[in-house]
Amino acid sequence: MELFDTHFHLDGDVGAETALAAMRADWARIAERFREPLTRLYLLCAGGTPEESSRARKFAEAVPDGYFAAGIHPHEAAANRRRCGEFAEFRGHAKLKAVGEIGLDYFYDFSEPAIQREVLAEFLALALEWDLPAMLHLRDRDGADGAYRDALEYLRDFAAAGGRFVVHCYAGDAGFAEKFLELGGYFGVTGLYTFKAASNVREALARIPTERLLIETDSPYLTPVPYRGRPNTPAMVGLVAERLGADRGMTPEEAAAAFTANGKRFYNIG
Repeated sequence: MELFDTHFHLDGDVGAETALAAMRADWARIAERFREPLTRLYLLCAGGTPEESSRARKFAEAVPDGYFAAGIHPHEAAANRRRCGEFAEFRGHAKLKAVGEIGLDYFYDFSEPAIQREVLAEFLALALEWDLPAMLHLRDRDGADGAYRDALEYLRDFAAAGGRFVVHCYAGDAGFAEKFLELGGYFGVTGLYTFKAASNVREALARIPTERLLIETDSPYLTPVPYRGRPNTPAMVGLVAERLGADRGMTPEEAAAAFTANGKRFYNIG
């Protein structure tokens, strides 16, 4: 059985061996839920600054089934807006599979919205130039939808130019999900999907075809049930696959196969 965590973060400056040891320990905890042994765990490490992207690249280079994404997270847009040129060093790397984590976050005020939009536009252009998918972070204040509306405007032009994208950790409503779907978008599903209070997320994603869903952990955050309260690792992506698949009438093994295949197809991994 194969699994693919299509979006995670290294916890601080932890090295590849330490990260892999934590993943193996977590898999040992949840393996009894699956009838088949885990034979491969594909891993895509996301970067949100030049430094994080470099660490993600180093991890990917050290792990046979490891890959990375490079970008500027919206929280970091103001502090790093003049550093976009530094990402040229990643171009053409065999293990670079996406431009990201990029996007818009109006929930926090770490970067002004106008600066976030400026950086998003620059990295979407980079994704087109490098022929890579964009990995998007979108978040709004409760009851607001400005980040989704603004992102949609950029993504219309991006998709029309041939761009591919995934809205990582999707937490928007069903209406925006349908709009992103019409543009060819994919949707990342994290441990948030397993939370009791996340019925709105489950309802929105229920409308999305299985072939447009990617599983991810966003670790070390969003630890899935039943392990909330402790740090998350990519091995816990199996719990996301299990719950998401169960809601679609799939066995854990069927879900693992389907969502892993989606991730490999989207990120062009043979």
